[in-house]
Amino acid sequence: MSDLQAELEDLKRENARLRKLLKLTDAEAGPARGTQTAWFDKAPGPVDARSSPQTKVEFYAALFGARRDVYAVRWENARTGKSGWMPAVEGGWRKDRPASDIRHLPLTPEVLAAHLTGDVHIGLYPMLPGDQTCWLAADFDGHAAMLDALAYLKAARAAGASAALEVSRSGIGAHVWIFFTGPVPAATARQLGTALVREAIAIRGRMDLRCYDRLFPSQDVLPGRGPGNLIAAPLQGKSRKLGTTLFL
Repeated sequence: MSDLQAELEDLKRENARLRKLLKLTDAEAGPARGTQTAWFDKAPGPVDARSSPQTKVEFYAALFGARRDVYAVRWENARTGKSGWMPAVEGGWRKDRPASDIRHLPLTPEVLAAHLTGDVHIGLYPMLPGDQTCWLAADFDGHAAMLDALAYLKAARAAGASAALEVSRSGIGAHVWIFFTGPVPAATARQLGTALVREAIAIRGRMDLRCYDRLFPSQDVLPGRGPGNLIAAPLQGKSRKLGTTLFL
């Protein structure tokens, strides 16, 4: 408990420092509000620490709505130090395996539960049938990632779009998430994200574009049969203990 309290105090101090740097008002720095509250009117309803594991997984699945027929898993090679992502498939990947023999594994409540407890780290594919998406995420990486992400967050809230800031898995990057109450065209979501990037540049006076990486979804439409680009799912069990994949 003492470790968790110390971590909480560290996060509070970091929040205060970043708020001061960006001159955020209480309203701009406050918890996300607006249309996102509609999520709590849907099943499974409000979720807190006392909710059952099943209810938490159901809420996570509803909030981070993504393709259910495929998901990605993170791999690491301890010998080479390399890591990456690949779609989860039946029987695992083999170099000599023909494409016709590959069967993607579905994103199930059991997979989400394993992610939240830390048994696996999954990636989500945001593009739904009809080139729609349930959320938009902006990715920032680099030495000024958090400041740029906070400027984007400020731009979103100034525009009336509720947004949430996540510390990425690396601990030096950030994701800013905007959740929609239902699927919207990916092109529309990306237009919103692009406009917010421009506004964030104006707020910062300058933005190190090397820190802004991309938007997820990364395409307006999927021209082929592939699932599109993936983003690392937040709130991964082991990463949370290290202070990453958490929302500030």
